[in-house]
Amino acid sequence: MNIKKSNGQTLHFQKNNIYDDYNRRIYALVGQNQAILDIGCATGKLLESLEKDKNCLVFGVEFDGKMADEAKKRCRNVFCLDIESCENLPFEKAFFDAIIFADVLEHLKRPDLVLKKLTPYLKQKGSLLISLPNMAFFSVRFGLLFGNFNYSEYGLLDKSHLRFFTLKTARKLIEDCGFKITQLEGYNQVRMRYFMLRPLGKIFKTFFATDFIIKAVSK
Repeated sequence: MNIKKSNGQTLHFQKNNIYDDYNRRIYALVGQNQAILDIGCATGKLLESLEKDKNCLVFGVEFDGKMADEAKKRCRNVFCLDIESCENLPFEKAFFDAIIFADVLEHLKRPDLVLKKLTPYLKQKGSLLISLPNMAFFSVRFGLLFGNFNYSEYGLLDKSHLRFFTLKTARKLIEDCGFKITQLEGYNQVRMRYFMLRPLGKIFKTFFATDFIIKAVSK
């Protein structure tokens, strides 16, 4: 099955495709019996797993209509809308234990405004669970050293990325939006032949982690 994104790019949707998978570390940070909102839920695989495995009450938002249709087969509470332009979100205020942005903020024009828009929907002790690609990953640094910054179909230089973050700017984005970071780690979901990146990314996250996993709460 093929899915066409808003920018005209066609995604070849298959089992185990990146658009039909989820971030295992984000999954691990979600507790049992929580109310969860997943922004950019893609085909709903994370929502399905949280509902089945952790008895969570799950809701999803997805911009792409075809991916939203796939997600609705796994989760009944999926809404197809543009989170940046939608002013009246169909959720109760102070309802969610956690709001997930798994590899989403880098695709937005104004991620800061979206974070502020979603804040009222979190419970008082609710948390943001965020994964962001690390633009200071060693391969990007070496590419820049030789004058290369070439976009690709997916990964750190995905052609649909509008924003790029280092550890410093990721922290600033979240803290400037009124949140306190309570957990931050380097993360690599990579093929087995690159297994050494997993421990290296945890220890030297600014250089060897492809992504940052961030948990934050309101200040």
